[in-house]
Amino acid sequence: RRLKRHRGSHHHTADPSMPALSDASNALSEPAASNAKRKAEQRAESSVKAANKTSNGTCSATSSSCCKGCATFVLMLMVLFIGILAIDAVSKGRSLDAKGLLQPLNFFCMKLARDLSRVKARQRRFGQEGALMPVLLGQEEPLPLGDADAGIALTLEELAEYDGRELPGTNGHSPLFLAVTGRIYDVTAGAAFYGPGRPYHKLVGKDATRAFCTGCLEPECLISSVKGLTDSQQMEAQRWVELYEHHDKYKLVGRLRVPASFDSEDEQELAETSAEEVEHALEAESRKAHKPFKLW
Repeated sequence: RRLKRHRGSHHHTADPSMPALSDASNALSEPAASNAKRKAEQRAESSVKAANKTSNGTCSATSSSCCKGCATFVLMLMVLFIGILAIDAVSKGRSLDAKGLLQPLNFFCMKLARDLSRVKARQRRFGQEGALMPVLLGQEEPLPLGDADAGIALTLEELAEYDGRELPGTNGHSPLFLAVTGRIYDVTAGAAFYGPGRPYHKLVGKDATRAFCTGCLEPECLISSVKGLTDSQQMEAQRWVELYEHHDKYKLVGRLRVPASFDSEDEQELAETSAEEVEHALEAESRKAHKPFKLW
């Protein structure tokens, strides 16, 4: 009976060690799961880094290839441009130094600077906000001009005295006047360009309309006659007139006049002189080695 009671007690009483073993097993399985999760995250991160590295390497290689291609293209354009300048210089009898090569570029830059100034004047004074492209393409409408007859009237001899020379008995200088198509403009405010010893002083004190048409600053080209020039070249003079007419610093002061004593004999002599001047000017222009307008 004791044995039976002992067996019953042993059979129905729970083992107190079982919960402890279960907790221990859970405690051991949690770090293992955590480690496995961490390793999985590390593997995923490594895969992402490897993919990024491969992608970056591909992008870098592509970028490097593009840069090399662009550099080669730009270099080829520069060589082609220099070659064109050299061929133009040789064909027109200019030297192959920097001055000879850059002569057309200088005139182009000068006209570009002039036209940009005209665009600003059109926008500011006439409200032509879209003036840029028509002006650069040479398709602009002419602007109204002031009345030159309302100002002073000078002969060529009188105009020659307005060249910035020192005035005797004073500490001052004469104004700087120049004429284009017979219209006289005061460019004293631009003494840095037109004053004695400056790049465009040759244009001062005379009507050098032809030079404004061709860009030739040789003495033979500094005349008023435009005989022998194309319509396109003559249009350049009108663009310079517009610049001086509507510039903030320059102003219209009058026009050229024929001397009162001018008679038919003088007119014939002037015609002969003009024909001779045109012949010399055409010769200078045909040499294509003349000193041009330049921006610097």
